[in-house]
Amino acid sequence: MASTEAFTVRTEPDVVHQLDQMASSLDRSRNYLVNQALKEYLQHHAWQIEKTNQGIAAADRGEVVEHDDVMREMETIVQHSPGDDFFDCAGIWEDREIDQASIRAKAWPDRQG
Repeated sequence: MASTEAFTVRTEPDVVHQLDQMASSLDRSRNYLVNQALKEYLQHHAWQIEKTNQGIAAADRGEVVEHDDVMREMETIVQHSPGDDFFDCAGIWEDREIDQASIRAKAWPDRQG
């Protein structure tokens, strides 16, 4: 069994109550649920931080897509009409393989790699 270390967390009584209810429903301990939540939180945020750092490093190397290039690409995808709003655009990326490399290729067709 892996070694563990105890620490204290202070939170609102309602959060403790919800945690206890969930633990009871799942036949798990409060400790188990808190550990699962912490692991998921750390994993999720580590991924976000890594992606952010990769984006900053790419920008530092000059690997960026200019705003005007992005807007031109968006204009080719989105057909404006009176009454359009944000939710009318839902699904515009569906069935499209769009990533940083494909956007760069369209923005700078003369560059390789």
